[in-house]
Amino acid sequence: MNAKVEKRINGATVSANPVFKGGYLPAYWSCSINERIIPKTFSSATEVFRFARKQRQH
Repeated sequence: MNAKVEKRINGATVSANPVFKGGYLPAYWSCSINERIIPKTFSSATEVFRFARKQRQH
């Protein structure tokens, strides 16, 4: 299953996308904020949303 998770954080659309490498669980998660891809990998969707909250506070 390739389920993208989206949330609105401080007016921005944040997407967390799982990336699978042959296993049942995602190998890592990618992130986009307002359709702009962030060149960093994350261990979970929760980590993606924490990162986005910190970025949007500045």
